[in-house]
Amino acid sequence: MARSAQDALDGLIAECEADVACKGAFPKLRDEVAAVFQRVEREPVVVRLTDAETGKPVEIRLSKMGVAQTLRYMLYGTASAMLLPLNLHLAAQGDWKLMAETARLNASNMGSTADGYYLAITCSEDLPFIRESEVPAAVAGTFLGDFRIRKQQAACAAWPAAKLGREFLDPIVSDVPVLLISGERDPVTPPSNGEHVARTLKNSRHIVVADGGHSFNGIQGTECITNLMVSFVQSGKLEGLDTSCMARMKRPEFVLKVDPEVKLTADQLARFQGSYKDAESGLGMKIDRIGEYLRVTIGVDPPLVLIPTGPARFRVEGLPPGYAVTFQVSDGPATGAALEAPGQPTLTMKRES
Repeated sequence: MARSAQDALDGLIAECEADVACKGAFPKLRDEVAAVFQRVEREPVVVRLTDAETGKPVEIRLSKMGVAQTLRYMLYGTASAMLLPLNLHLAAQGDWKLMAETARLNASNMGSTADGYYLAITCSEDLPFIRESEVPAAVAGTFLGDFRIRKQQAACAAWPAAKLGREFLDPIVSDVPVLLISGERDPVTPPSNGEHVARTLKNSRHIVVADGGHSFNGIQGTECITNLMVSFVQSGKLEGLDTSCMARMKRPEFVLKVDPEVKLTADQLARFQGSYKDAESGLGMKIDRIGEYLRVTIGVDPPLVLIPTGPARFRVEGLPPGYAVTFQVSDGPATGAALEAPGQPTLTMKRES
């Protein structure tokens, strides 16, 4: 995992260096990566944010491994990866707010994963087959170091797991049609995994999505991948699979700046408070006030703070700038709200109350 995450980061930095706009905005990105880790290695950085639950100030402590984990999770999705150079640049300049926002969002999402299921699998199928002598070379020169493997070992030491023989590792040999799909810069299941398993799947095809992470969120044209999977399942064969649509897929642009926060009065914020709903999908959204800010609760997800960047436009704290809420207003209260996400159609909701 440490090596895969490092390869994904190196690939992203190389792409930034080859991108005229990104290179121009962050000409010393590699040096800034080093500077950021040197800073948090000395001592954690403390950043004050607003708690989305209570509206009160909360301190976020960013340790070296806290920053490392934040970067690793940013690499999971294409949209968040496009924010990573700016995140590192600002931190290197002494502005850690964006890094803290992202770290807090990642941490808050940890409670939504099935940890027991994850440990049941990895503590039986992965960890027992890792030789201790392999660890130093596997993590050498990586920003994650041995943090991830040591935490996994500690968790598995306390978790009951099935005992499997080494035959479990035997490759599957088959001529059944198999479609394999990988993201070019996936930090956890990289394309090399797909290449490895394809060696003994004699009737397989491995597709690598350019600029893709563990997910392809933010990439325009992802319906291409969905349609390929549907076509393959329906036909049951690889022959005739048309992948030409992949040439039209496009990653979002690198985020070069964050729109500055503007101050809105209590009366201005009050215009946006209420409940909104999309009639077609049934998705609902609640906007209410916490301290000086608004917060948004979408469905059953935890609330998030909205940062005003215009009279009726807000970015979602912790998410890439492409994620935004824009309210429809005239003279009175807002009549609707538009949810924006990179690479996705804008979702317009009507005010219900």
